[in-house]
Amino acid sequence: MGLLALSINSNNSLTNSTWGQTEISNGAETDPIPITSTISLDSDICDISEGPVSKALLERLRDQFCDKDRDSSEDDDQINNDVREAQNDEEDQGNDDVQGNDEENRLLTGEKVQNKLQELRDRLENVLSEEDVEDQPLPADEQKKVEEEDQLDIKEHKAENDKDCKGGNVLEGASNEKDLKILSECQEAAGEVVHTKKMDDGDYKFLLDVEDKYKYLLNEKNAGKTDGYLVVEIVPPNQDSNNMVLPVEGDKVHLWGAWVTDTPKGWHEIHPAWKVIKQ
Repeated sequence: MGLLALSINSNNSLTNSTWGQTEISNGAETDPIPITSTISLDSDICDISEGPVSKALLERLRDQFCDKDRDSSEDDDQINNDVREAQNDEEDQGNDDVQGNDEENRLLTGEKVQNKLQELRDRLENVLSEEDVEDQPLPADEQKKVEEEDQLDIKEHKAENDKDCKGGNVLEGASNEKDLKILSECQEAAGEVVHTKKMDDGDYKFLLDVEDKYKYLLNEKNAGKTDGYLVVEIVPPNQDSNNMVLPVEGDKVHLWGAWVTDTPKGWHEIHPAWKVIKQ
């Protein structure tokens, strides 16, 4: 997993550098490329719409530090409160070095953000690695509920029929083909990539924060087990396709593939995806 490092630079900005994100082009791996960008703490993180992490992760970060019910004109948010409280503590101790205290408190705030981001990334890494998924299949009652919901999905959502669909065995290349139940042989989706991982079986796997109009692709198991994201897998035979990009976190993509249920887990996936393009 790409490791996230956050620090405070001399301009009082929260800096994010991601290392270990391997660049993959046409199936060939090159040296990791560092990606660096900043969020200014002076700009109020509660009002930032774009940053060095995906929008989905940024929204979750704001959920931890910002008051959802505050008026948009308010200057008080949790981060600024933390800074001011820390400053007051120092002043009570007789420390008049306000400039030094401000820098120290920014470092403390940056550490909180860093820790929270790392928690989110660790969580998503576990989802993709399926480390938190038990080896045993779903209990019979849960499996029955998933199957009933799947039958409704199959009935209500017909497969698309356009140039981006694939004929023949749409599950070709999937190492766990026997576990995949087809809901639609051709399904499109769009959204923002939240986290990626190259799997031991060669699949390129990522979590997609789908656009609102594609929320129907998710089920309750996605909500409970994949943090509300759609699992997407690109199998090795499709990774060299001219219609394929292997996206990284923050990319907005439009994709086509087989919409399936991973029956042992119960959640929905696009697997395999045979066309992924950046929007």
